[in-house]
Amino acid sequence: MSDDIQIKQFELSEQDALLSFLRKSYPDEPRKSDPGYWKWHYLENPNTSPEDVPLWVLKNGREVVGQLATLPVQLKVGHQTTRAIWILDFIVGENYRGQGFGKRLVLAAREWCSTMITLGINEQSTAVFRSLKWVFLGGLNRYHKLLFPGHAVGDIARVGPARALANFSYSLSRRRLARGFPVNDEAIRPLETLDGSIDDLWRRASTQWPCAVARESRFLDWQFRRQPGKQFEVLGYYRGDLLLGYAVLFFRKPEFGGVYPKAAITDLCFQAEDADEVIEGLVAAAVTRALHLRVGSLVIDVLEPRVEARLKHLGFWRIKNSPRFMASVNERQEIVYNPDNWFLTRADSDVSIFEQANV
Repeated sequence: MSDDIQIKQFELSEQDALLSFLRKSYPDEPRKSDPGYWKWHYLENPNTSPEDVPLWVLKNGREVVGQLATLPVQLKVGHQTTRAIWILDFIVGENYRGQGFGKRLVLAAREWCSTMITLGINEQSTAVFRSLKWVFLGGLNRYHKLLFPGHAVGDIARVGPARALANFSYSLSRRRLARGFPVNDEAIRPLETLDGSIDDLWRRASTQWPCAVARESRFLDWQFRRQPGKQFEVLGYYRGDLLLGYAVLFFRKPEFGGVYPKAAITDLCFQAEDADEVIEGLVAAAVTRALHLRVGSLVIDVLEPRVEARLKHLGFWRIKNSPRFMASVNERQEIVYNPDNWFLTRADSDVSIFEQANV
């Protein structure tokens, strides 16, 4: 091993070396090393400057052998908004593990931003964070609703007759489901442009959560309108011309027989007033849309007690295996380290970003 080992903040001149490392590290996830996707992810984020990319690399000479890649966000903590970073991708090459390089990468990132959060991390990364006194805040709760079982189960979906039989056996449940999810057609409209109405909604909605990533229009437009290879549907809940809430839907690419195996409610936001009405209206619209497209199952990841209560009331069941949530901050720890203060959705985790393209 060369003695020329360093940990440093990434520079654009190192992009080819970094993408080469990612191709070797993730041979089954080509999206992570795709230049167009990488550019969108790390250079076009409205909270990022190309001269100051929040990504740190472990180098042996000119070769990149590890990285800690983050997503900068505006985080509401109490009545203030501060800069924070989500740790999205944290990997050290196999020959360099067990030597403290992972810990040093995290410490280098902490110098750039002391408010750090992460979701969906593996055992190896969790051990590093625990050694640095990060606080475990539980998980992002995952809920599931089966709609067309013949489309949801891969082995069955491959066989047309088996697929049809499985779906037929669930037809009575679907009819009951459709009756139980009435959609207010006057309230639900497609949200074609993520503009100032989103910012106005966020100002009204954000007062109800002590900790939440800011849902600003420019950030949502980057995430849901300009993400390469992805198409999202955004539904708005209106009273007259006033936007009371929205839901972002993601449908996986059709598979066997042209059927959709799964859809997700990727993000959900709503004002505090009449919250139950807005939540139930948006979930009902998402279920109805999924039924129309004959989607196998609908999933949502969320940490918010009113949303979770409505999901249970509407027949979603909670899956035990949920993405882990951890944080490290220097200030306002009494707020940040209380999981009851947080509002999180699937959009806040790398699950939604690293899902396979659907276009």
